[in-house]
Amino acid sequence: MVVRREDHLGFFICYEPIAPVDEWSIRTKLDYKVVGPNQNVVTRTWENCNGSGSFGLLDFLEWEEMKQWYLVNGNLTVEATVTIIETTGLGNIKIRMFDESQKDVSDVILVVRDTRFYVSKLYLASQSNVFKALLLGNFQESKQSEVKLNGIDPDDFHYFLEVLYGESAIDDTTVEDIALLADMYDAPTAIRRCEEFLLKESKKTWKKKLEIATRYHLKKLEDKYSSEISAMEIVQPGVPKEGEQQTKLCFCEMLTSIVVIIYRVVFNY
Repeated sequence: MVVRREDHLGFFICYEPIAPVDEWSIRTKLDYKVVGPNQNVVTRTWENCNGSGSFGLLDFLEWEEMKQWYLVNGNLTVEATVTIIETTGLGNIKIRMFDESQKDVSDVILVVRDTRFYVSKLYLASQSNVFKALLLGNFQESKQSEVKLNGIDPDDFHYFLEVLYGESAIDDTTVEDIALLADMYDAPTAIRRCEEFLLKESKKTWKKKLEIATRYHLKKLEDKYSSEISAMEIVQPGVPKEGEQQTKLCFCEMLTSIVVIIYRVVFNY
């Protein structure tokens, strides 16, 4: 949406929230662009993190400058690109909470971006070899009350923790992200749960399942689909391979040509 605000052109993106704004937020990168004749372009970039229904720039461009340099036959061309960096409160419903309400039964806080997870060192160590080394080993993190985890998404980590704590958090929308974290943190129970879901319940194609299994080292699943592919490639008895078929076709064509030549010689055809 573009509007005139006194002597400036305002440029906004508006949306209708699908849930109460105090329950979710979106961190975005916004690229606003006005395109004039001869591809004259003015661009502004802005990062935003809130749950309101609109965001933008009140003074994107001076009004007279816009009229002089960017109008084409009375029309203005604008573009907006929204890149979502992070979301909170969206996606699947959280089954179990790891927020401050769990403070009295936790002894460490895991920090993923801006989200804090209150958990038990001993329990995580029993579920993950990486957490066992990190939280109970000789690393400096074992002595810290807060441990920061980098390179992961807080929502994905939440579902991963739910699986470690015995909840049914795996479905076709979460299984790949949970498998990634199960592999990253060497969590055998979570790996097994992902394998069982993909084998028995998932609606994904076998090709996608094999891709997930190979990428995240789901050995049981990988072996199953690899053996099935090998079985499909075994040539059935009596059915020639492609190379053999081509050889037989060439021989038949050559034999036919010889017969035609002999016929012409004998009968002067």
